[in-house]
Amino acid sequence: MKTEIIKMLEFPTKIAQGYIPFETCEHAGNFSPGDKGCLVCDAQLECKWLYHNDESTAPGDKPLDVIVGALGSALLYVDACVARVGHDAQTCRCDACDWLRRAQRLHDDAESAR
Repeated sequence: MKTEIIKMLEFPTKIAQGYIPFETCEHAGNFSPGDKGCLVCDAQLECKWLYHNDESTAPGDKPLDVIVGALGSALLYVDACVARVGHDAQTCRCDACDWLRRAQRLHDDAESAR
């Protein structure tokens, strides 16, 4: 299940990376908790999430509950993204809405297995 969750996190990672202005970011999209600029940046949410959850943080080494928590955060994030553009996640067939439905089932299964 852990491997499946890690694979599922690839989609929100790509979305979050798409919101980061790499060309103007002093840290090349790497969140720096001690930098006051990062704390007021419009991409702070995405950078923080990536800082804790992207592939460079060795997700396979993290405990299952941490990975499940990352998936829960990603669900909220992607849900907000699709709501912002007016999609009905229950009926829409776009990649993001499809991901939401699959990720929600996986998250529910992981939560019930704990």
